[in-house]
Amino acid sequence: MHMCARKVLVTYATKYGTTREIAEEIAAALTGAGLDTDIIPVMEVGIIDAYDAVVIGSPLYMGKILVEAREFCEQYKPYLEGKWIAFFVSGIAVCKEENNNNETMLAAIDAMSEYVKIEEKGTFGGRLSLDRLSESDMQLASIAGASEGDFLDMEDVRAWAKEIGRKIADL
Repeated sequence: MHMCARKVLVTYATKYGTTREIAEEIAAALTGAGLDTDIIPVMEVGIIDAYDAVVIGSPLYMGKILVEAREFCEQYKPYLEGKWIAFFVSGIAVCKEENNNNETMLAAIDAMSEYVKIEEKGTFGGRLSLDRLSESDMQLASIAGASEGDFLDMEDVRAWAKEIGRKIADL
């Protein structure tokens, strides 16, 4: 372990909780790697000066980052400059094997580059439980032809977290 552990903020926006679960898994892996890690929802983040690295997460809805995550990046742009940034998204877009939309997910992350310089990108499957959706989200899911199911692979999340943990420790 380093004499002075790197301080990492894991922050996320979530609508139904899956992105929070991913963020918690990432934070646990980073803490396990000896990094001083805080996990805070984007809407509750305060001063970020003390952090060496920031991991930002958001679900994708209709191919877009959740507005709270986008607003976080826009609002904190001056404070994120010079920090090591990783960004991950989760969603059912990556779930249809016959139509792997990883490019869509990466494009959504790339759209955040007007606010932050992103060093690492992660894309993860999501979960869709139709009975948990709001009326408007149910309509969107229906229009998109979304399939109900759990497409989240926590092993992928842990592997990505390990990889970014090594990079943060070497800063």
